[in-house]
Amino acid sequence: MPSETANNPHALIDPQQAEALARNAEIVADLGGPGETIAENRERAEAARTVWNQGGPVMAVNEARTIPGPFRDVPVQFYKPDDEGDLPVFVYLHGGGFRIGGPRTNDLQMRQLADDWRGAVISADYLHVPEHTFPDPVDEIVAVLEWIAANGAKWGLDGTRIAVGGASAGASVALGSALTLRDKGRGDLLRAVASLYGVLDYNLESDSMNELGGGDFMLTNAYTQMVYDGYVTDPADRADPRAFAIHADPAGLPPILIEAAQLDPIRDDSLNFAKMLTEAGHPHELEVYAGVLHAYFGYSGVIDEARRSVADLAVFLDKHLGGR
Repeated sequence: MPSETANNPHALIDPQQAEALARNAEIVADLGGPGETIAENRERAEAARTVWNQGGPVMAVNEARTIPGPFRDVPVQFYKPDDEGDLPVFVYLHGGGFRIGGPRTNDLQMRQLADDWRGAVISADYLHVPEHTFPDPVDEIVAVLEWIAANGAKWGLDGTRIAVGGASAGASVALGSALTLRDKGRGDLLRAVASLYGVLDYNLESDSMNELGGGDFMLTNAYTQMVYDGYVTDPADRADPRAFAIHADPAGLPPILIEAAQLDPIRDDSLNFAKMLTEAGHPHELEVYAGVLHAYFGYSGVIDEARRSVADLAVFLDKHLGGR
């Protein structure tokens, strides 16, 4: 779909987004660059995120915990805006190309979300490439969600009011988890799902990729293919909806929020997913944030559109799960 980004997309970049990208490049350079090994990549990416996560709301509970899973005890960060019990809970899965990131990658955004919504947030880790590939991360998060439903009361949570969502790669894992639960006959475990600039389709020839994938808008065609192929190692699995939700029959899934970035090379995957849901008559909401790039969510402290994204997610969760 030729769009407003087909001609001179650089002129559309939000000045706050441009400033954030420039500042992040300085932060990464001060850390010695992104690193050469996967261990260095992960360590320096998290170090950069600590700069962006400064400030913001103070939580009554902000603790590192674990939840038992099929491969390990899964690290999570647990947020509660106050000490009230029976809170609804949103399980968030970070982005990072299936390779990097952790429970505190979006610490500021999780605190802002919990404060806006007045519900609890669990930011969960999931197994990463190259140590694990599809479908291991999905299976791990399914176990996390089932544990919360059965044991959430121990943490002051209402196990009947759970939503899951994620950013980029995390959105793929979140939707894969929701589909797996539905197929297991446990679709009623979730009240809502959220996809933030999600990995939703193995599509390297979309209009948005052709318009924006040349290197100036964070993701390139070659990098995106590397990320997808690293996660879904068997080409036959590219049609598996647990990996790329565009192939899903949405029947039995809860309402879905889709947030997309106007200047994201994989933007059209979100738009096409929303179109599929519309044609299927499935309840969903779509919001496209102007002037921002992939991963904009992590700059909610300095980009107004990113902060609006957090607030919109809070409204969606309140609509489908209620608050405290």
